[in-house]
Amino acid sequence: MRIDDRTGKLNKEHHDELIAFIADELLSNELDLYLLDVIRIRNDGGTNYFGYWTARFHYDPDDPTKIVAVTAVIVLNYFYLKSINSLKRTLAHEYGHHWTLSYLAINQGIDMSKQLPHEYYQMRPLELEEYSHDYSMGWNRCDREIIAEDYRVLFAPSPHNQDHRMVDNPNDNLSFPDLSIENYIKSLAA
Repeated sequence: MRIDDRTGKLNKEHHDELIAFIADELLSNELDLYLLDVIRIRNDGGTNYFGYWTARFHYDPDDPTKIVAVTAVIVLNYFYLKSINSLKRTLAHEYGHHWTLSYLAINQGIDMSKQLPHEYYQMRPLELEEYSHDYSMGWNRCDREIIAEDYRVLFAPSPHNQDHRMVDNPNDNLSFPDLSIENYIKSLAA
């Protein structure tokens, strides 16, 4: 994993701090660290996103439906994230996407165009007809955003684990993720 700072605003100490944050303070291991190719920091202006995770999936040549590896990129938008703490908070959320979606793809063969496994929906609990795999029902109704926020509040250190954005939203009736969600997220790497 490397830092590609296209803003020129961060120094090597900041880069090292962000890498150590993932490796030492978040739920991570050698495989998911390896699968994250780069953390790209750039100033994308007022785009309404603080960051995002994207990945290229590598398929088994003998079974083109089976994902065997992921090459991922996390982009952080410096326009909104000017402090190291704000970068860490968003990085923890985006790493939540990385951890959950990479392992769901590799270990469970999840179809990225479908909802997360029903097991997660039942534990959370989420109603299948009220949530989607994409933003068609809104950002706060995207199951991938919910599980990334679950990861952040469960595995990031304070103060980066504060304020689950769906739990704190009065339009959503979600509770704080419990031990079953914590264990589920951990089990994805097994």
